[in-house]
Amino acid sequence: MYQLDDSVLLIKGIGTNLQESLSEFRIDQVLDLLLFLPLRYEDRSDIKTIAEIKSLSVEDATITKSEENQKVKTNFATTKAKVSKWTEYRKGRLLIGRATIVDETDQINCVWFNNKFLKNKIIVGQEYFFSGNLKDGSLMQATVEKVADGSENIHTGRLVPIYSKLGDLKQGNLRRILAEIISKLYKSADLEQVFRDLHFPSSIDKIITARERLSLEEILYLMQKSAQNRAEHQKKAALYSLEESAKNTNLELPFSLTQAQEKAVAEIFTDLSKKAPMNRLLVGDVGSGKTIVAAIPACDFVRNGQNVCLIVPTKILAKQHFDNLSNIFKEIDFELISSDNKKTKAKSEKETKKTATFYIGTHSLLNKIKDINPSLVIYDEQQRFGVKHRQLEEYLDQRKKQPHLLSMTATPIPRSLMLSIFSHLDLSYLDQMPNSRKMATTWLVPKEKEKKALEWLVKELLSQNEAGKEDRKKQAIIICPFINPSSYKATENVAAVKESLDSIKKELKIIYQNLNVDKKNQLKIEALHSKLEKTKQAKIIEDVYAQKIQILVSTPMVEVGVDLPNADIIIIQSAERFGLSSLHQLRGRVGRKGQESYCLLFNSKSDEMINERLHKFCQEKNGLKLAQLDLENRGAGDILGYKQSGLNDLHFASWTNVEIINQARDQFKKNPDQKSFLQKYLEKMNLLETVDSATN
Repeated sequence: MYQLDDSVLLIKGIGTNLQESLSEFRIDQVLDLLLFLPLRYEDRSDIKTIAEIKSLSVEDATITKSEENQKVKTNFATTKAKVSKWTEYRKGRLLIGRATIVDETDQINCVWFNNKFLKNKIIVGQEYFFSGNLKDGSLMQATVEKVADGSENIHTGRLVPIYSKLGDLKQGNLRRILAEIISKLYKSADLEQVFRDLHFPSSIDKIITARERLSLEEILYLMQKSAQNRAEHQKKAALYSLEESAKNTNLELPFSLTQAQEKAVAEIFTDLSKKAPMNRLLVGDVGSGKTIVAAIPACDFVRNGQNVCLIVPTKILAKQHFDNLSNIFKEIDFELISSDNKKTKAKSEKETKKTATFYIGTHSLLNKIKDINPSLVIYDEQQRFGVKHRQLEEYLDQRKKQPHLLSMTATPIPRSLMLSIFSHLDLSYLDQMPNSRKMATTWLVPKEKEKKALEWLVKELLSQNEAGKEDRKKQAIIICPFINPSSYKATENVAAVKESLDSIKKELKIIYQNLNVDKKNQLKIEALHSKLEKTKQAKIIEDVYAQKIQILVSTPMVEVGVDLPNADIIIIQSAERFGLSSLHQLRGRVGRKGQESYCLLFNSKSDEMINERLHKFCQEKNGLKLAQLDLENRGAGDILGYKQSGLNDLHFASWTNVEIINQARDQFKKNPDQKSFLQKYLEKMNLLETVDSATN
């Protein structure tokens, strides 16, 4: 019998070599392996006679995706038959295996290529399940599974789980190991059924129910951690608290704050005057002005002799905050710290021997927390949950006095649910956009008009350059989901940065010729992605800000809060690959100075449902409503769904699944001491991710 916290080494079929290989994927215990969920499923449950298979049309025999769930492939030709003949031969370097199989209705050939193990597996006269694609009257590359009395099929004749690559462990062996574990879980009839429905489901509905159980358990865990954090937090004292007379809210800013921003600033100042450390979450849609709300009280702390840390997800964003804030708050000392220990300083106008400093950096800044000893720590785009205070306490030697903590997120989630899940946090909600900020006008561009759209973009950028009426040039961003073209058939048409850069350059040459554009007036175009050398990335970003680059072709790495103030137009290629919330984040990258801006969606699939979803996005500008549309569009039936960005990259749940969150809230109210069986797993994963982010 196996317990969830047993080492994988105790599992039948796993030796020390495989244990070491699994450890590289953070799989050390039985539960870790059970939570290595299928990437998708293949429906091989429709068992037909050979005569029925041979009568199938090409369309019937083609692998398609289930209407119920886009992660379930259907229309495999599956039959139960005996082997009447087996031959194996070579054609050049190609090893070909051929079996003739028969049942009471007919016979058919099965063909395999370069499978040297089949000759030891297939026995003439033995009955097997065969499941594969029908081509030219034969079953090609069929999965074979012996028919045995009293045992369950796990490779054919059912919904079959397909996993992402796990070291050298083959799909068949992984299924056998998982079946072994599930059949022998110790005293856990309920969980046995959950894991059986995740890995070897009898129906799509069973998969959905099991996934919802994991989602429920994860939200319960977050609620438990929240309650625990509040209890621990109430025992602490703040390192520094503002006196009422020390508050400086009457600032001369180059813009006016919205009422929501003023209210949030006041709430933060109130917290900072208390003896207990602040623990507040600042929530606001894309472009609602969260950064300035956090910076106003932070700079007040610096004026009162206290160090402040602003921790952000990326170096690019850290540099932007450094540049923007040091330009607004000229009397404050700012210091940009990167993981390579290079420092950039923006000295204040005051000449002092030693002044308090506003430090800005990525998670690597945590390594310097002890020396900096900040009285206020701000997290921009909160990416972890429940580890912030543990981190700070570790870095500050478990001191009883703690810095104030402010976290910010653009994750769209209803206020009532936010308060339910994050009961340990005080909440400030920015539900207004700055008066100067307009959300980009959004269009879904038909395939046949994409070249015309690119020509329009060029004209827009060139008109501003030639007019010279402003001290800035218009700029555009073109987003591609991939860096390199995909080798997989399902995603071979999805836009990739390198390929797009080449094709756009070719198209630009044609446009320049048609418009008679001199070479000196032609637009500078560059590509930005994570595989570039860091120095190259930095140079491109620098040139973008210096307006030396008018068109930036990039992956979605610009999504996470990157501020490109002069960007007027964004084209999102293969827009169907993104959830609506991610599209909204990307759309928020343009028009950030209040200028008229545009978002153009290119779709690489001609699908009516996809087009309808994207049309809704074009019409809706509210992030919270888009998040709800995201949930409605994918429904519970999409097992894996679209990846959500922002507040936390949840392992199983979705921030927009209101029904699951409400269920968890009701369950938690009834039994607040109930422990989630995912607790140890999620704590381990959060800790590992924290270590990863701190060392990046």
